[in-house]
Amino acid sequence: MALCAPLVGAAQQPAEPPPSSDIVEILADSQQKAGDVYLLRGNVIIHYRGMTLTADEVVYDEAKRVADARGHVVFEREDDRLEADEAHYQLGTGAGIFRNVEGTAGPRPRPTDDYLVTSNPFYFKAERVDRRGDGSYLVQHGWVTNCQPGRPKWRMKAARAEIRPGNDARLYHSTFLIAGVPILFSPYFSMSLAEEPRQTGFLLPSFGNDSRRGLTVGDAFFWAINPHADLTLGAQFYNQGGWTQSADLRALPTENSRIEVNYFGATAAKFGRTQARFGGQDLRQSGQSARIFAESRWANGFRGVVDLTYLSSFAFRLGFAETFNEAVRSEVHADAFLTNNPGTFYFNGFLSRYQTFFQPEPETSITLLQAPGFEFGSRPRWLDWFQQQLFYFSFDSSVGGMRRDEPRYQTPDLVQRYSFFPRVTFPFTLGPYFSLTPTVGVRATRYSARVVDDPSAPGGKSVLNQPLRRVSEEVSVDLRFPSLQRVFERGDHKYKHVLEPEVTYRYVNGVRHTDEFLRFDDSDILSDTHEIEYALTQRLFAKEPGEDGQTREILSWRVSQKYFFDPDLRDALRPGVRNVLAAMTSLTPFAWAAGPRRFSPIASTLKFTPAGRYHADLRLDFDPDQGKVTNTRLTAGTRLTDLLRLSVSHFTTRNLEFLQPHANQLRFMAAYGELYRRGFNAVMASTWDMRRDFLPNTVVQTSYNWDCCGVAFSYRRLGLGLLRSQNEYRFTFTLANVGSFGTIRSRERLF
Repeated sequence: MALCAPLVGAAQQPAEPPPSSDIVEILADSQQKAGDVYLLRGNVIIHYRGMTLTADEVVYDEAKRVADARGHVVFEREDDRLEADEAHYQLGTGAGIFRNVEGTAGPRPRPTDDYLVTSNPFYFKAERVDRRGDGSYLVQHGWVTNCQPGRPKWRMKAARAEIRPGNDARLYHSTFLIAGVPILFSPYFSMSLAEEPRQTGFLLPSFGNDSRRGLTVGDAFFWAINPHADLTLGAQFYNQGGWTQSADLRALPTENSRIEVNYFGATAAKFGRTQARFGGQDLRQSGQSARIFAESRWANGFRGVVDLTYLSSFAFRLGFAETFNEAVRSEVHADAFLTNNPGTFYFNGFLSRYQTFFQPEPETSITLLQAPGFEFGSRPRWLDWFQQQLFYFSFDSSVGGMRRDEPRYQTPDLVQRYSFFPRVTFPFTLGPYFSLTPTVGVRATRYSARVVDDPSAPGGKSVLNQPLRRVSEEVSVDLRFPSLQRVFERGDHKYKHVLEPEVTYRYVNGVRHTDEFLRFDDSDILSDTHEIEYALTQRLFAKEPGEDGQTREILSWRVSQKYFFDPDLRDALRPGVRNVLAAMTSLTPFAWAAGPRRFSPIASTLKFTPAGRYHADLRLDFDPDQGKVTNTRLTAGTRLTDLLRLSVSHFTTRNLEFLQPHANQLRFMAAYGELYRRGFNAVMASTWDMRRDFLPNTVVQTSYNWDCCGVAFSYRRLGLGLLRSQNEYRFTFTLANVGSFGTIRSRERLF
């Protein structure tokens, strides 16, 4: 052992770096020695293997390597720091006893957007702290918090606690206090001290209340199975009768794969009867929903995805959906596929199930199943057969088994469908300004069954096991005109206005008996057509000042329309009914054809992004036959400051009632702050049905976050008519780096 200033009464001298990690370095104002025992006084500093012990007075036994310190004792090692009145510390083993202690332990967690995080370490204070040789601490009659010392906003007080820096803190017979007021007693409590907190145990319980379910209490158990997998099991109970169950599994089996499994179930037969007493519908709201998602990538470019969703009933979703968008979503998807794209070819093998609900009572839905299905094709491949002319070949092919189940009819078993669509493209130019791109192809499709009118059937339709073939010739010609442009200068800024006209001619022939095709996807709504689509796109670009200034598009406006040389699409359009055919859906997603016609609606799409903090998107359809705008879709938003954001959406449908129901809805949101920002944050979102003068959905959330914790309040109004009417009041208290105590779930936050 090397001693700096070993003479009695010598002044403290700076020491040279120790030659090895096993050397004890001592600094003190005065030192006295009797045998192997040193008496050190005044600004005593002891360094050993990355440990530093400072005190007013230290008695050090050189033979046993034991230090007894008194007066302003400070112990530091890596991320740990202890301040005590006195300490007994063994340098060799790293064990020690500290009395009247205040300290910090563990590394500071990494910043994240998934939960509230503080850079404060965990502070603890106790009458006695025993440090073990493995670096853990046994705290007796103390408390722990990650708030700043002095007057912590929250703390956990315990008769005994075990702290393992970098791992966790375990408290026994603990009491949770907020501002010094006892809130909750727990015989056992554990919190993570890791850089990325993740630990097996029960989560903080949740409490809530709403007008439909009454008092709610719940809890969940989190199981950290291994570093790459975890499972959360939860349950909630309602005093109005009923309870819910949930399970969430996450796993990363390999570097290129992941799995997520989510389950939610409810046993709540009493809710429907309670709602009926207040004028609502008595629906069976018990049920289950589940989702399985798995993704993996393999060698040679193969990728597989499984995304399966199960819903027991639409009434269950209406009764237990946590958000308005989820409650009104009537579709359920289940898909699985294996794909590969070598070169210009592609291969897909898949299973698919789609279900859409129309009403919950009696439950009515349409279910489409494709199991299995295979697709093989090629993107355009250049064929060098002609030296003077570009020539591209491509094709699509598919084979699969289909099934359709709806109120009018059901297909017997899997209906076979085969399709093959080869085509050639040969672009060329017309002079120095015009370009022409014709594409010619033949599409052949075979169905093993067909649907026909049957007045004797309950739904007026029946399916016959008679093959149905379709062979169509298809021609499309894309004519591109030269772009017209002009540059404007306003001071240091430059603007460019561009006009892009385009014309597309399409001709499809050979599709007969369109009403006999079973419809499974968009390839089954093909019809004969002889049409021309013309469009004009205007773009406005802005260039930032300077030679290196970037150019961005601030405005685009596209106006398009179709003219049909054959107004009834060779008898495919039926008057007085809702016609949905490929020739119609390629222009606008809204149904508009109520019978034969020459001109389609005029579709307008305007996008405005003048700067990073503003954006707007306006889409509308003007029907010249009716002389009015039939559909509008407006979305706009702004970020007035770094914290204040506003957005609004407006949707209207004013077409014929049997084409689509009339609607006029306004949605808006105003938000101030961020989810885990320090200080005050607030957000409000609402949906206004202007036709009925009704607010089906309103959510208000406010929160205030300190350096170590935060509180959040939420009010939600969910009105689904007679199906569900509910007012909810929720509260959450969040501990930074620990978790949340309350009923506002992460997926329900609006920020």
